Amino acid sequence: MRRRAPLTNAFATGLTAGLATAPVHAQSLIERFAGTGVGATTFVQMASISDNFEIESSRLVLARSTHPQIRDFAQRMIEHHTKISTEMRALPEATTRMPASLDERHSNMLQTLRAQEDVDLLNRYYVQQQIEGHTEAVTIYEAYASGGEVPALKALAQRHLPMIREHLAAARALQGPRTE
Repeated sequence: MRRRAPLTNAFATGLTAGLATAPVHAQSLIERFAGTGVGATTFVQMASISDNFEIESSRLVLARSTHPQIRDFAQRMIEHHTKISTEMRALPEATTRMPASLDERHSNMLQTLRAQEDVDLLNRYYVQQQIEGHTEAVTIYEAYASGGEVPALKALAQRHLPMIREHLAAARALQGPRTE
């Protein structure tokens, strides 16, 4: 366990910096490490952090929001991302690569949600974060589904990519029409 921490922290630092600017960076990280075994680690870490964030943020919103569509969406996120996480944890190829906790960026995003006293702002931040998070997740899953080097993880990415895309579309629908 201790030997993994520096590697995990190094990836988390690099991934956090890259994901804060553009989801395309997630794909390039996975592509850069494809075929090295590190691509699998990057995928598992990024996907695990994403799942854990989706579950925790959705639990927080369920506890405070009364908006029926947001509550329905949050409940689906908990169910679906728990299923993905459970499947990933069951794969021997993933268990040694999973991070112990959220990265700093996702922890800060959760803190932003927790700090919202106004429920309307909570709902807005939640939807915004869901769109951002699922945009990144689609990029991560697409990259690994097409170029992943570990067959079991590649199959998991391929199997769940359609659901992640549906989540993104549903989150965008919650945002409502844009008036620009």
